Amino acid sequence: MTDDAAFQPLSRGLRRVTTGVDADGKAVVVRDERITGDPRGFLVWGADAAPVAGDDAPPPMAGWWPPAGGVRVSLSTRAPEAASAPVTPRPQAWPDINDAAGFHASRSVDVIVMIEGRIWLELDDSTVELNAGDILIQNGTRHRWRNHGDSWPLMAVVIVGAHPQVAAAGPG
Repeated sequence: MTDDAAFQPLSRGLRRVTTGVDADGKAVVVRDERITGDPRGFLVWGADAAPVAGDDAPPPMAGWWPPAGGVRVSLSTRAPEAASAPVTPRPQAWPDINDAAGFHASRSVDVIVMIEGRIWLELDDSTVELNAGDILIQNGTRHRWRNHGDSWPLMAVVIVGAHPQVAAAGPG
């Protein structure tokens, strides 16, 4: 079983500072708060549609995965496989594109910035090792994450909801 407390940066929660505009049109801090969540994947902020710049109200957001045009910002990590239970898929918003081996696809374009550590991205026919400083654009493709290392990686993730790809028409 994974010991979530072993990865302190996410298990202790995060400070989220949000800015906005006051009645006089000045830039101000409208929220300064500690947030907590699942230490494996920590949803920091999101919106289901284009937010209003300067608005101090949190934008509407329903669930982890954004609809087309929506956005989610999160921090994510994975336990080292040697210290964790076998890979199992998490519940996803689109169960038709997940399998028992942990492969999944999302109707989104994801920007992943590796902050620390390393993680392996497995695709249908290849595996890519990502290290601190690497940036991945995960373009709605079928994949799974593996941590073959001995430490917890930290990734910043921006998920932008996308329309599903429409298959190209065949000849004739």
